[in-house]
Amino acid sequence: MHAKPKKFFTKNGKTLKQAEPKSILNSKKGNIDVVASIFETKEEISDKKQQRENILTKIRNKVKGKNLGRDAATAWASLSVVFIFSFLISVMITPTKARPEDTRRYAIYASEPLTLSEATSTIYAKDSRAQRINEVFRMFKCPMEGLGESFVYEADKSNIPWWLAASIAFQESSCGKNTPKVEGKETYNAWGWAVYGNTVRSFDSYEKGIGTVSNYLYDQFISRGVTDVCEIMKVYTPPSNGSWCNGVQHFADLIKDYKTPQN
Repeated sequence: MHAKPKKFFTKNGKTLKQAEPKSILNSKKGNIDVVASIFETKEEISDKKQQRENILTKIRNKVKGKNLGRDAATAWASLSVVFIFSFLISVMITPTKARPEDTRRYAIYASEPLTLSEATSTIYAKDSRAQRINEVFRMFKCPMEGLGESFVYEADKSNIPWWLAASIAFQESSCGKNTPKVEGKETYNAWGWAVYGNTVRSFDSYEKGIGTVSNYLYDQFISRGVTDVCEIMKVYTPPSNGSWCNGVQHFADLIKDYKTPQN
């Protein structure tokens, strides 16, 4: 059976094709849209899948990093515990050497110290300088006994030799036994300081006098490089023929070199 030949119209010598029905065109366009939507759907699915993979990869990396951090922290803590225990054990088993001052309390003196035969106690104090002053004052039954701490404190404060003011008090007033009185009232001036004829300088207490005299000794002598007691004597008590500085030096040596006898 033969197909019927299509009939075409001609116009001005040109063959005109018969236009396809609109239904056919719409059908073709619809097919194209369906195919395009299918491809678009596949691309969207692929993009979403890739996004999910990226998110999962980031999560896995974070979890892995946290695990590594916990592992490192655990290892560091373990090492710290081991180190601390090792240090404590080494301290416990290491023997401690006795310090020289613990075994030979009086080994600091360069020369053989003077010893008072009446001394029977041993010096125990935070500052042995103050205790030496106190012990010597006690042996001589001085009214200024117990003021060693004040002498040392004011000496350090004024930057003078710690024994100087105490030695002058010994020489001038027998360490407070022979202080001048004003109308029967105690002056607490054990240093003969600022005493001219009837003019006598008074202090409210021995402690006040120690501070004032220590500061004076620094200003007038020590700060100017005058440290020899015989040179100090020339200004402090000019009429003296040398007995003053000899007396001060004697008591200075007694205080500096004092130690209690060994039992």
